Amino acid sequence: MSRSPRETGAAPAAARRLTTSDLGSALALAVSVFALALGAYQTRLMQSQARASVWPFLSIGYTYSSNVDRDAFIWTVNNNGVGPAKVETVRVTLDGKPMHDWEQVLVALGAPSTSPSMATSSIGGEVIPPNTNRETTVAPIKLNERDVARLFKAAEHRLGMDICYCSVYDECWVAHWQHSRVDAVERCEALGGDAFSN
Repeated sequence: MSRSPRETGAAPAAARRLTTSDLGSALALAVSVFALALGAYQTRLMQSQARASVWPFLSIGYTYSSNVDRDAFIWTVNNNGVGPAKVETVRVTLDGKPMHDWEQVLVALGAPSTSPSMATSSIGGEVIPPNTNRETTVAPIKLNERDVARLFKAAEHRLGMDICYCSVYDECWVAHWQHSRVDAVERCEALGGDAFSN
């Protein structure tokens, strides 16, 4: 029994159509996977940009003037980032020992036990805005007496302050007294009895 040329030519054409069809499906699948990967990458990139657009960066320092009584020593906290900083915990130390308030610091430094002329601001639990277009420096303590200011200045290497703060995305860092870097942390730990308050 012999086959007609039409019957023998039909099988290779069907195989070719199947191969072309399979190739088209594979190509469509590859394009879909690429589009999915590109979408995931773009989403991740947008999330990173959103986080960077509200990144807070706290720095802790001071200003000192030995020849004036008004604002002779000012402890400063600045947000040099681009987003608000939610202050979660504050820890102040003197010689590594936790202090609970500024009066305890003053007494430990040998200042008069009566409260000197000073102004304090609480920063625990506060939100410090970025200082991109305005002055937003927070002054936890301002000393208006030269003698007391001189005690603070002399103890600058004995003093310490650690502020744990978070961004609006709950990414957290710890800023340190007179250090230009901050340390990323998983979250701000409760300080219990070591917490500082005004």
